[in-house]
Amino acid sequence: MTLANRGAMKTLDELMQHLCDNGIACSGELQKRELKNLGYYHGYKGYRFAGIAKNRLHLQSFEQISSLNSFDMALKSSIYPRIIAVETALKNYTLEEVLQDAESPFLDQIFAQSLNAYKECRGAKKQYKIELLRRLRLRNEMDSLLSQRYKSSVPVIQHFFDADKQVPIWSIFEVITLGTFGAFYKCLDSRVKQAIVQELNMPSNFNSASLLGDIIFTLKDLRNAVAHNGIVVDVRFKSNSVNQGIGKLLNGDSNITGINFNEITDYIVLLAYLLTKLQFARADRTKFLDDFLAILGEYKASLPQPIFSKLVSSQAVRKIQEARKFSDGND
Repeated sequence: MTLANRGAMKTLDELMQHLCDNGIACSGELQKRELKNLGYYHGYKGYRFAGIAKNRLHLQSFEQISSLNSFDMALKSSIYPRIIAVETALKNYTLEEVLQDAESPFLDQIFAQSLNAYKECRGAKKQYKIELLRRLRLRNEMDSLLSQRYKSSVPVIQHFFDADKQVPIWSIFEVITLGTFGAFYKCLDSRVKQAIVQELNMPSNFNSASLLGDIIFTLKDLRNAVAHNGIVVDVRFKSNSVNQGIGKLLNGDSNITGINFNEITDYIVLLAYLLTKLQFARADRTKFLDDFLAILGEYKASLPQPIFSKLVSSQAVRKIQEARKFSDGND
């Protein structure tokens, strides 16, 4: 390391002083240790704004930074097992319908029989090209993934290659990312999508068959943030705008209003909706929603109102209560 590079770095004591110079009280060995464990850049740099850099939070003490981190970690601890469960279940529902439609567990037949959404766009040249390119990218992604997993000696893939056999779709689904799964779903023929949402008892009058693909991609951003310890409390993880049709679907099917995915509450509501549709145990759905309300209550008390209100809207509790009512009415 050159002296020039070292000169741009700060020691932990210097970072604490820098916080103080920026109006954030920080002192003592305990907070020094907390700052070291949390990390200056993940902590102060990460939590000094909500969503976008220009939306600054007026932090005044290191305790507030610590509370924001604890708030975020509590949310991720609650979300992670549920989003993994939903991901696994959606893959299984899709797998079942694809196998029935394609009458084969192998990719060549599945692509030929069931992954032809692009053909439904023949009358719209631009959309046809978009959908065909999506299908081509999907095949490339899946072939590349199989190569990578075989190189890494992943047993569920290696076993079939070593036996000179085709890898069945259920083994591939064990290793694909949620993003690749979302692309797979979007490439499915409409009859297969319709069969999946019918099994989930999702309403047809809100174009659920198409929206489920958008829901998967909406969850993908959250899942990746949770899995990689990204900040989720201010929904900065959104890579694109969320299809407004999802909020309309939730309103029409469950009477939950005001869902626009501008706050973490809306993602909790979406997960609760899917847990209900997938018929997970009512007790766990209730605990998930009650835990979220408890988390909100704890950090509403520990954070200044101007900070908390930039993260959680005044409608959050009402949305969760509506989600709870929907869950309770659908055993």
